[in-house]
Amino acid sequence: MLHALPDLVTFASLGVPARLSETLGRGGITDPFPIQSATLPDTLAGRDVLGRGKTGSGKTLAFSIPLAARLGGALAGGSRRAGRILGLVLAPTRELATQINATLEPLAAAYGMKTTTIF
Repeated sequence: MLHALPDLVTFASLGVPARLSETLGRGGITDPFPIQSATLPDTLAGRDVLGRGKTGSGKTLAFSIPLAARLGGALAGGSRRAGRILGLVLAPTRELATQINATLEPLAAAYGMKTTTIF
């Protein structure tokens, strides 16, 4: 008996813009983690979500991808002004802030945006 294979879930199939999917692929990230699969369709559509997971479960990308996509794309609400802050991510520790920035930086760069970390 033949069994149908489950559809392959990709970042593109979850609605991630091509430029971000390509950026992730260049970084060796090709398959979404479960928390990303569960949240990206909603967050990319602008809905709020709440997710919990262990360290290494993919939470940072789960919120960084829609942040970059919405602020860098047509959903940003018009043209950007140089030097104007578009987004703010608060983290409880310097180490976590640095890790978040390292994840978000290439995604922001895909849209010509820059990131910085302030302690």
